[in-house]
Amino acid sequence: MPPLTPRRVAWVSAGVACAVYLIALRNGWALDDYHLVVRNPAAHSVWAALGALFSPYWPLQGEQSAGLYRPLATLTYAVDWAISGGRPWWFHLTNLLLHGLVTALLAVVALRWLPPLGALAAGVVFAIHPVHVEAVANVIGRTEMLAALGLLAAVLAARRYRAADPPGRPRWLVLTLLATGLALAAKEHAVVTIVVLGLDHWLDAPATRRPAGDLYLAVATLTLAWLFLWQAIAGPLAAGSAIVPLQNLPAGQRLATVIPAQLDVVRLLAWPFDLSADYSPQVVPIRAAWSLVASLALVTSSAMLGLGLAARRRAPALTFGILAGAATYLPSSNLLFTSGVTLAERNLYVAAIAPALAVGCVVAWATMRHRLRIAVTAVALGCAAFAVRAVTRVPFWRDSRTVVIESIVQHPEDFLAHAWLGDVLLLTGDSTRALPHYLVAMELYDGYTFLAVRVGRLALALRRPALALELGRRARSGAPLHPGPAELLVDVFLTLDQQDSARAVARAAVGANPGNLRALENYRRVLERTQAPAWRRQLAAARLDQALGHLVAATARLDSASRALLSEPGSPAGCWDLEQSLPVMRTLKPTLAVTVQARLQTQCRESER
Repeated sequence: MPPLTPRRVAWVSAGVACAVYLIALRNGWALDDYHLVVRNPAAHSVWAALGALFSPYWPLQGEQSAGLYRPLATLTYAVDWAISGGRPWWFHLTNLLLHGLVTALLAVVALRWLPPLGALAAGVVFAIHPVHVEAVANVIGRTEMLAALGLLAAVLAARRYRAADPPGRPRWLVLTLLATGLALAAKEHAVVTIVVLGLDHWLDAPATRRPAGDLYLAVATLTLAWLFLWQAIAGPLAAGSAIVPLQNLPAGQRLATVIPAQLDVVRLLAWPFDLSADYSPQVVPIRAAWSLVASLALVTSSAMLGLGLAARRRAPALTFGILAGAATYLPSSNLLFTSGVTLAERNLYVAAIAPALAVGCVVAWATMRHRLRIAVTAVALGCAAFAVRAVTRVPFWRDSRTVVIESIVQHPEDFLAHAWLGDVLLLTGDSTRALPHYLVAMELYDGYTFLAVRVGRLALALRRPALALELGRRARSGAPLHPGPAELLVDVFLTLDQQDSARAVARAAVGANPGNLRALENYRRVLERTQAPAWRRQLAAARLDQALGHLVAATARLDSASRALLSEPGSPAGCWDLEQSLPVMRTLKPTLAVTVQARLQTQCRESER
């Protein structure tokens, strides 16, 4: 048998990773693949992707977006589309090869602390871990592999930087920065790359540890620059999307919910046989107060972190696996702030280095204690079980229909699975059957405000205004400052011919969001639909034009409104329009603002009496 060299360890690990996912080449597009690849023009050509380099990752839907910035992912989709003409098997092949490359890099990273056989065991476990299926078998899971690729490459480059003599360091510094930039451009949680680099440096033997201040300064500068860029391009949209069930919870209730979810994290990493495409309520229940489960989860998580710290000298690979895995999962854990999901298997892609390196440590220990046969047998049986679970899970992500149906069968308590089924039925034109599934989703969990708006729209289209009114009121109570529920209520009241109610709702939305374009447009639309006096419609349009930056058009509308508004008798609604328009008048027509101010102090006060 040929000796197990480091190169063979890397190649075998990568080969196993690719072999396990060969069946994924039969998969098509599923769920968000359609939004981010199939229907995304930026993903259809390299030039379009470069043109969208400073655009959010998720295509804008009105004023909403997930607030993410991942230009490298979109660029790789565009390259795949240009090569394959949009054939999904090619995208899955790219994912498969990326997973193999990441696995090879992990095995090389592990070789620092483990003998070749131990590093091979770690690579194989990482290659076949079932928690990876969502990331590898679903096209848009590519962001996880790209980020992991950059992070592990940065670790290896930083090691060479620390080991090199001063003349040779600049090259490795540049490579570390390139790898870090790759990770940051792939997914946001790569901001912890500098933490992982510091952890790897901390695990250097004290006698050989060398300072690397220049490297950390450069990586920190790059990370801060990327954070600034992300916030400038997509950051404001994150707060506006408000799609996370945890987002509106008080901090105490949020922690009481997400800390117990850490038990699911430990289970998925150690025993990944019960998998789910989604962990929204009620798969992970929303908890109103601290519970025994939360205490158990806190003790378990603390014990795992304590084990990682305690193993620093005897099993540094285990320390690296636990602490680096925890660091990469922390940004999406909802412990510090709300993220895009309550829990997702794809977010555990890098965290799976913890069980992988733990198995590698067991094999290394068995080698030293001459118990290799027992250890290899146990690891082989575990790997066989993992491989079977991964292979049988891959077809789950074949297409949206399969994902939705299987999700409901496996987790009927998951509200989002029922909402997905409603989406699928709606896309096929079966809106009548879609409505009941949406309503079931809302009965399972009523904290998803914008699902209520979507379902209300559907109910209104199906001529069920009473149901639409109930859903609109429910949505507004959940998100009183967002204009979406107000738009729905306005349409419902107009359908019911309750014009005063429609105008009142639209005014309230503008009052809550004075500069919001959707709220301003909604109010202008209501005045048009209810045939309000022309000067009031012109003032509403002027406010909208000014918010859009169309100052010439806004001035023209003020001129048009000024000819008629002073001849109208005072009324509460008219006075409200005048008061809301004063800031625009003071900017564009100061003389008109003086006249209107006088009217507000005379006629409008008299009308209020």
